[in-house]
Amino acid sequence: MKMRPVTAARAYRSAHAGSGVLDIVVAVYDAVIVDLLRAHEARTAGQLDVEFKLLQNASRLALGLYASLDRRLQAPVVASLQGFYLTMSFQILAIPRGPDPARAAARLLLQLRAMRDAWRQVLGQLPAAAGAQRAPLAAEINDLNVLL
Repeated sequence: MKMRPVTAARAYRSAHAGSGVLDIVVAVYDAVIVDLLRAHEARTAGQLDVEFKLLQNASRLALGLYASLDRRLQAPVVASLQGFYLTMSFQILAIPRGPDPARAAARLLLQLRAMRDAWRQVLGQLPAAAGAQRAPLAAEINDLNVLL
């Protein structure tokens, strides 16, 4: 299902009852990570059309995060997140055009996992010390090693 960034932003802001906004942010990060991993699998299998669709979806999700920021706050963190989300969206779409798509994806995955874990720490899903020291899940380690 294709979702326009504005529609995605509305969905994130008004997600199902019982989920807080930060829970949704973490879920969106997870969805972007999954799309990037699946895009790598598609590229490896020679399914470039599938890779493109997955990267396009991941980029749209990043733009949805960008669109959902409350710019009225005028806080420095809002400006930082705006830049991060826009850059993430562009980097996702640039993955297949670079000289080493696997390395570009791996670098982006590291950034996304770090940000996701930071949000999880804010939510209290990770202890403060675990955010920096937490070992990725076994599957994530394997996927990252394959990409690098």
